[in-house]
Amino acid sequence: MTAPDLGARPVHDDALAAFRRIHWSYADRDPAALGELRHRIADTGRRRQLIRYSDLVHGVTFRLPNVGSGDPFQIDIGDWRDIDRDLLGDFLGFLSFETYERHGFMASALVVSKADDNPSDGFWNLMKLLGLVKNPRSDKATFFWLDQVQRAHDWYAAHPEADV
Repeated sequence: MTAPDLGARPVHDDALAAFRRIHWSYADRDPAALGELRHRIADTGRRRQLIRYSDLVHGVTFRLPNVGSGDPFQIDIGDWRDIDRDLLGDFLGFLSFETYERHGFMASALVVSKADDNPSDGFWNLMKLLGLVKNPRSDKATFFWLDQVQRAHDWYAAHPEADV
């Protein structure tokens, strides 16, 4: 019996092509915040856990030229605004693009809602856009998400010094 190839490339070329067509509005404009979120997700994966959206962004300072005149800000986790959800979704999508392209898994699968410990509609909308899930309320979608969580846990555990 051989160990799984944790560095395997993605098998869904159509999904990767769809990822490459996405215009990122925020994530590629704040390398420091992106790096912090990347590190927090990787640390969560190494511990084989999930992290809630509010815990992921708590204390992270964003500096985006296209939000609030570029002034630094933090997301008020007690009062999420639409812009907060949009920008976090953009960052998580971008991070999933990185890990999917390089290692074949969605990093954002490790980030869940505190209400039900499941991914948000944003995660499922991205998976539908990529053609990986048709109905997020199906058993097939749940198995897909659990598989992504397992892949992320396995990869991060096998690469203790890497964030991507």
